[in-house]
Amino acid sequence: MKKIILLIVTIFSFEVLAQTSEQYTYRTEFFFGNIEEGKTYNDVHKQQMEYLKFLKANDLKYGRTLFQPIWAGEYEYDIIASGFWPDGQEQYKEWGAYMNKYPAWAAENSEYDSEAFEIERSISMRGVRARGIRIPGEEYERFKFVDFQQCNFTSEGNLQNLLAWAAEVEAMEIEMGNRAGYGEHYLLPYRGADENVTYDFVIMRHYYSAEARSNIVASWPQYRDMMIEKGYRDEFRKNASCGAMSTFQGDWLYNSAN
Repeated sequence: MKKIILLIVTIFSFEVLAQTSEQYTYRTEFFFGNIEEGKTYNDVHKQQMEYLKFLKANDLKYGRTLFQPIWAGEYEYDIIASGFWPDGQEQYKEWGAYMNKYPAWAAENSEYDSEAFEIERSISMRGVRARGIRIPGEEYERFKFVDFQQCNFTSEGNLQNLLAWAAEVEAMEIEMGNRAGYGEHYLLPYRGADENVTYDFVIMRHYYSAEARSNIVASWPQYRDMMIEKGYRDEFRKNASCGAMSTFQGDWLYNSAN
């Protein structure tokens, strides 16, 4: 179900505008793979959910999301599975339990004797929640639109500059009043990078519901004008350049920390 990947992250403290949401760091991992022959997405989903029982039995804090490509161009994997921890302490507690306790627990409790999802490659990332405006939890949908975009820092760009930029832009979005329903994260590769990793970071932008995504699209002309007028578009380009955006269906399975 998992392969051992460790992600060591430095916890940053960022000064955020008072009216904006919290910026925080976390640890995350991504597994790229394919559904086994004769299995379906529902088989993968059900098997992944079984691990939650182990987490709860051992008081571990870990979350899991599955991504399937929608508008992602030619993509060689059926699924991207992502796991995340609130901090490094919880990461090592969960991995230690997985290595030492899970085999015996699975032998006693699991209803599966084979994997429905075969992992082909994996990578560890440092995740930073940069900005976003939430909506009430009861409005969240199970399947969410998630955009990924690979980016590189310019010679004068860095993460601290982008986080300051993100806080200012979010404050303006709050003032606009019609941009609620999304979260934006910056993912920086740490371990497991190979020749395919030619970027410095990935922007991951998720939308809590299709309605929220639609409303944000409708507000685009006003948002674009604000970004140009305030100089935010040019400020981003001073710090980073990004490639094309790919869209996935995100299925947030669980977060045992909640």
